[in-house]
Amino acid sequence: MTLARAQGANIQRFFDLIGGDQRQGDGATTSGSQMLWTLILFAWILATIVVVSGIFGSGTTLSLYIATGWWLFMSLVLLSWPRIGLEGQKKVNLLILVLLILRWAYSWLFSPPEEAVIALVTCLLYVPLLITTATILFSGNSLTLCISVGALMGVIAMAGTTRDALAASYLNDWRIGPLVLGVYCLQAWLLNNWVREREALQARTEQAESLALAANTDAMTGIYNRRAADQLIADCADSGRRCSVIFLDVDHFKLVNDRHGHDVGDSVLKHLADILRQRTRAGDFVARWGGEEFVVILMSVSAEESARIAENLRHHIEHTRKTDLPAVTASLGVAHASTGAELTEAIHRADQALYRAKSGGRNRVEVDWADIEPDGLPAT
Repeated sequence: MTLARAQGANIQRFFDLIGGDQRQGDGATTSGSQMLWTLILFAWILATIVVVSGIFGSGTTLSLYIATGWWLFMSLVLLSWPRIGLEGQKKVNLLILVLLILRWAYSWLFSPPEEAVIALVTCLLYVPLLITTATILFSGNSLTLCISVGALMGVIAMAGTTRDALAASYLNDWRIGPLVLGVYCLQAWLLNNWVREREALQARTEQAESLALAANTDAMTGIYNRRAADQLIADCADSGRRCSVIFLDVDHFKLVNDRHGHDVGDSVLKHLADILRQRTRAGDFVARWGGEEFVVILMSVSAEESARIAENLRHHIEHTRKTDLPAVTASLGVAHASTGAELTEAIHRADQALYRAKSGGRNRVEVDWADIEPDGLPAT
């Protein structure tokens, strides 16, 4: 399984590449960290607007000071974002939550009435978003997080509604605190359900990929198997990319099994699979066709290039050996296809070329040039 993952963790990924689909993931950056970065950038832009408007006389002096503090803090976070890593991003998420709760508490308990409303609205808008990003970054824990934040903010709000100074802003209603607590508990339940469904979907996806990998992997050598090769051939039917087929057969493999045992024979096949994987390109396809026979499908190569690669493989099989394994050689047959639609025919021609290589003395490369005029087989 480990060798197969080195060859490619998902057979479909290779087929997507053949079809020209080279989409890639977002690396180590999680969706949660992307959401948090976007949220911080948005908040930084708003803080910039508040600071600029405050300089020109809008708002109060206190709001200008607070907005400036937020602007400096978020500027520092955005500048250091690429270096703090995922663990640092988690800490930033929690730190911003704590700062917003402190702002919430100050607005309810101490802030002048004219400052309280906008501050409370800001907290009510940002806190749920930060709880969502924290839920993703921490892979769950939404129930504990949401209920804790909701309970704390609800208790603070209930205490703040007793302030007579907030009566003019209609913030002295005792129902505000329980309402905040109830809404956050509802969010906790919804987020918890979403996290569970997301984890279940991820588990099913990983299981499906694992089954697909096992179904398309040769258990002994760790490279692709005949089933994967047949699927690739079928998928290449609509491809306009030129390709070449190399059939490879281990010479006198029966004698290896008879003289050294089947365990040694299996080790020889694993060794050959390693050579094929190491001596081909990342976009090429290597599979065990059956028994001691392998197939290599080279993508976007000319006939001459495929002949050169086949000779290179033959050379390395002959001269690369392990001290605990017997020396072996291989015969190879090569055929070229101008388009993916001709691949099935090329498979047949490569098989015939392999037969000629074995009949002609083994440990050699035979190329079916078809209508192609060869430039000659380059030496190794």
